[in-house]
Amino acid sequence: MTKILGLQHHRNSDLIALKCDDGSIRVLDIETKKLVRELWASRSHAELNIIDYTFSTDGRWIIAAASDSTVRVWDLPTGHLIDAMKLPGSCTAVAFSPSGEYLATALDGEVGVHIWTNRTLFTHVSTRQIAENEVATMKAPTASGEGGEALIDVAAEEEAQEETDETAVPIMDQLSEGITTLSLVPKSRWQTLLHLDIIRARNKPKEAPKVPEQAPFFLPSVSGDPGAKPDSTALASLNPEPKSRISSSALGSRSSAATSTNEFTRHLARAAQTYDYTSMLSYLASLPPSAADVAIRTLDTTPPYTELQAFIEGLTARLQERRDYELVQAWMSVFLRLHGDVVTKDESLVGMLRKWQEEAKRERERVGGLVGYSVGVVGWVRSAR
Repeated sequence: MTKILGLQHHRNSDLIALKCDDGSIRVLDIETKKLVRELWASRSHAELNIIDYTFSTDGRWIIAAASDSTVRVWDLPTGHLIDAMKLPGSCTAVAFSPSGEYLATALDGEVGVHIWTNRTLFTHVSTRQIAENEVATMKAPTASGEGGEALIDVAAEEEAQEETDETAVPIMDQLSEGITTLSLVPKSRWQTLLHLDIIRARNKPKEAPKVPEQAPFFLPSVSGDPGAKPDSTALASLNPEPKSRISSSALGSRSSAATSTNEFTRHLARAAQTYDYTSMLSYLASLPPSAADVAIRTLDTTPPYTELQAFIEGLTARLQERRDYELVQAWMSVFLRLHGDVVTKDESLVGMLRKWQEEAKRERERVGGLVGYSVGVVGWVRSAR
């Protein structure tokens, strides 16, 4: 006779898993009241006990943590032990996420919950029975994903990257000149550039911050007399030197935008002389949305319109090279919204803009024809018997 130490019920499959004192898990069917499976952590070790266990979300697996610091996964349809991992400490609790994507474990003597990804979501996992010598020895996952090594250095690098707010655009060669390629710039960056005015209007504060009428009671008085009453201007008098973090970041972003604008102007002047627009467009692609908006906004709009002409010619050349298609469209949309009234007044600018439009139309029709041809071929192949 064995003693029942725990019970788990899976409602969808009407199965009950019983944890017994002999180190086994017995699975019963409520409908038929019959024993479905007997799952043993190890028959050779009688003292091995199950600490905690759970069903998977779909009821196909049972995941159990044993007293030998090993987490085992059994496949109920086959009854096989399909996976097992030995952890550095005794596992005290296991739980499966409702979506079936993650397994959570807790180790004895450690603070926090360790999250494991369900490998079957990415690759095929065999349901064959594994042997005891195939149990993998694993380290518990950490916040850095590297066993805790260089955690502070990684955090400092991430903080420095957030402060600079600059993302390097990876460079990849075009596979073929006949293929229209998109840029590797994240979608959120050039979409933000298109709607930057709306975002600024939405984030604009509705009213100025109000100064508190009276300082909180726990602030010390400015004077050295402990019996003196706290002054209402204690907040302003305690330390007048430091400035607000918000104003400091705003000043920093303005100086960064000014530096980016000056650098973009140099690239633009060089491109106008050499007719090589690669460095100018690469630099513009590397700018964050706010800096790119300032760079386009501050183009020189006085005759003879050298910067405007160089910018339009650069975008036209990029279309002819069949590169950065979505970036070119986004930049031209912002350019026309900001400087459209100036462009319409000059015949040379209008002529350049028409050339860009013809190139964009030609490329759009070419790609549309290729897509239509491909769809037709696929439809013919599917319908052929």
